[in-house]
Amino acid sequence: MDPADPRFAVPVVTNVAVRPRLHDRMSAANSAPCTLISAPAGWGKTVLAGSWLVGTTGDRIAWIALDPADDDLRRFWSSVVHALLPHLDAGAAVTLRATGGDDDLERMPGQIARALALHEGTVILVLDNLHEIAEPAVHESLLRLVRRPPAGLRLVVTTRRDPPWPLNQLRLAGLLLELRTSDLAFRRDEAGALLAGLGVHLDPADLERLVTRTDGWAAGLRLAAVELQRSRNPADVVAEFSGNDHSMASYLLEDVLGGLAPELLGFLVRVSILDVVCAELADAITGRRDGAVTLAELAAENLFVQAVGGGRWYRLHRLIADVLRPRLVRPRTVRELHRRAAVWYLQQGMPYEAIRYALRGRLWPFAAEMLGVHVLSLGVRGGFRDIDVLLTSAPRAVLLSHPELAAALATTRILQGSPAELGVLTAATRAGLDSLSAPRARRLRVVLDLMEIGNGRADGDLARVAAACRRVPGDPTTLAGLGLAGWDVIPMLVLGNAGTAEFWTGDLVGAEEHLRAAVDVDRAGGMLRPRLNAAAHLALLHCEHGELDVAATQAQAVVDQAAATGWTVSAQVVAAYLALAQLALDRDDPQGADSWLVRVAEVEALVPEPHVQLAAAVLGALRRADSGDLPGALSGLRLAVASAGVHVPAPLTDRASQVEAALLCRTGHLATARQVLAGLRGGVTACSARAAARVALSAKDHVAAGESLASVPGDGGTVRGQVEGALLRSAVAAPSDGAAALAQLDLALRIAAPLGFRRPFLDLATELRPLLGERIEAGTASAGFAEDLLLRMSDRVLEPRPARGVTLTDREQLVLRYLSGTLSNAEMAAEMYLSVNTIKTHQRMIYRKLGAAGRRDAVRRAKRSGLL
Repeated sequence: MDPADPRFAVPVVTNVAVRPRLHDRMSAANSAPCTLISAPAGWGKTVLAGSWLVGTTGDRIAWIALDPADDDLRRFWSSVVHALLPHLDAGAAVTLRATGGDDDLERMPGQIARALALHEGTVILVLDNLHEIAEPAVHESLLRLVRRPPAGLRLVVTTRRDPPWPLNQLRLAGLLLELRTSDLAFRRDEAGALLAGLGVHLDPADLERLVTRTDGWAAGLRLAAVELQRSRNPADVVAEFSGNDHSMASYLLEDVLGGLAPELLGFLVRVSILDVVCAELADAITGRRDGAVTLAELAAENLFVQAVGGGRWYRLHRLIADVLRPRLVRPRTVRELHRRAAVWYLQQGMPYEAIRYALRGRLWPFAAEMLGVHVLSLGVRGGFRDIDVLLTSAPRAVLLSHPELAAALATTRILQGSPAELGVLTAATRAGLDSLSAPRARRLRVVLDLMEIGNGRADGDLARVAAACRRVPGDPTTLAGLGLAGWDVIPMLVLGNAGTAEFWTGDLVGAEEHLRAAVDVDRAGGMLRPRLNAAAHLALLHCEHGELDVAATQAQAVVDQAAATGWTVSAQVVAAYLALAQLALDRDDPQGADSWLVRVAEVEALVPEPHVQLAAAVLGALRRADSGDLPGALSGLRLAVASAGVHVPAPLTDRASQVEAALLCRTGHLATARQVLAGLRGGVTACSARAAARVALSAKDHVAAGESLASVPGDGGTVRGQVEGALLRSAVAAPSDGAAALAQLDLALRIAAPLGFRRPFLDLATELRPLLGERIEAGTASAGFAEDLLLRMSDRVLEPRPARGVTLTDREQLVLRYLSGTLSNAEMAAEMYLSVNTIKTHQRMIYRKLGAAGRRDAVRRAKRSGLL
């Protein structure tokens, strides 16, 4: 979001009547934490909020002028975080910035509350125009903050209609201060002060009559003031004045507007198509050169326009704009004004706004051409949600008949992980290529190949991804000649996705080369999604090699960058979560593994990729087996393999089979384990040789285990291979050559100890426990690490065990503590800033892990196993 966005600027109020009775109510020390200002158009809701803020001292003020694009849960909370950040203390801002990218939207109200708790003083958050929000999920989420407001937050809401909140409950709880039409209505003294500020003075009788006839309606009084300023006989104006609703406003505006100079009226009518306007944009729209003077004069009267932010931008009062727009009766004129707005924004380097006005003006060819140029640059910077909203408002026939519009919508759907109509949109794009000029067709063919990369990843078809990467031109001169904005990100995008495809298909050498090249591409403009994707997969590759410290540093850097940019739930960062989950398992940190696997699941729920889902299932099976649930680990892993689809690459399915074989060995099913390994799709590799050796060791066949290891010398040339290979050779040599066994064990210890690399030792706990004791007695430079391993092996789960071996996530542990109390599900949800459905989901997971039949049984079992 643009930090200068006028949506986040407090309106500049001028020529307003001070209204102490309302200001005092809002400022009272015992005021409720949420103020709801609810009334129809023209009752001065925004002006009241803005004028009250002028008198607040010591409080920080965050303002959001909500618009239809905010009617989305992710966009809404993103706007709230963006509004709050500049006004928080450093510590609170750091906390909020970290959670601002947290796309676990269930947690956002609680995360914001926790950040505000670190702030010294009070923050006033104004949600202007809440009536723009219709999505029930947004209101439900916001209500969690309203029901349990943090001490440092005052919430002010303006709306034309009541939100779908339980208002009676909020009133009884003392959480809500309401100002409604009857409160906002101007009294005689207030109306007199308002009119006097506008240069109008009425005698008491006329003033009383005007207030009565307008019912104190702010818009009516201001409109009457304009008429009174022109009249020599104010009493006649008051006598003829009647009505107080929107139809009266239209009637009176027609009368008021009819008295304006034609030049001023023409100016207002033309700029009424704009959400916000500045002097330069006004000049572009009207063809005049007096925009600055005209806007300043109108803002000073505070009738037709209102200044926002620092004064460069202005917004027409909505009531005025609603009446003015219908005066533009000629479709050609409407299209021309929107064209001028689009051209001006495009010249200012603001393509999104340009495209928005082109689509509003139904300038389909113009919008299509702009999207053909700018869709890549907008998409990689995270603007796909806004583009989707714009394009879905266009008629379907228009979308499918303009290939660049179809391609843009398809691209946004790919980036969001939404399969909706992708096939239809892609087909429409291809079908329309021949209708375009040669330069536009060349540009769109490249976009189609980039779309194919996204489609291939979504389907888990990495061979398709690699083929699309090869089709995209790599020469900078060729790419620059396409006329595609953001073309310089294409090399990064192609290299990163080529490396991604190579990683998952087993070409780790090629993957490392391409991923490093993508990360190192020299491109100004900050962090982009393609670079994030490459860095995340590079971290996962280092983890695969066993380079745990490097992997941890790189993966955490990706997570931090994703949080700073708001991209925590995206396909581009999920590889970093996988790396951190694997790292946690490698270092025997079960809680860490759980937390990162949850993050993977959150991404896959939104942007699913079959290869990522299977990789996460493999790690999840290991984690489940570590907790003692071997049957559950095996069934879950088999289900994931069966559901993975036909495109998942052989190295990944082979990895799943190797883990399945290891789990089968732990349950004593050695013959089945051998059958699983016999079905590997790839050739013999260092990994498959080590898997076969483990099965042979489980069968006490040390000769066969040694032969398996000897079939692929070199351990694959990685740290992981060196440690695992040395440990297997140690276990193989133990019965016949104790010295060789201890030497191989010491080699593994020397490599693994600095990295905290425990898993290979723990996986061979039965075979290695006696050797570790001997190694410690004989002496080793890694004695502390070896003793730690022995301690962990003594606690290691080698066979399934009862519920006391269950490990709950932090969130499940918190829910379990609440379950032991008397709170209902709804009360627990309120306490934790979560929905009732989320609480129920955690309950079901707890019951399943504990093997409990219900709440009381779960508490009983948890106490018996030491969880409570």
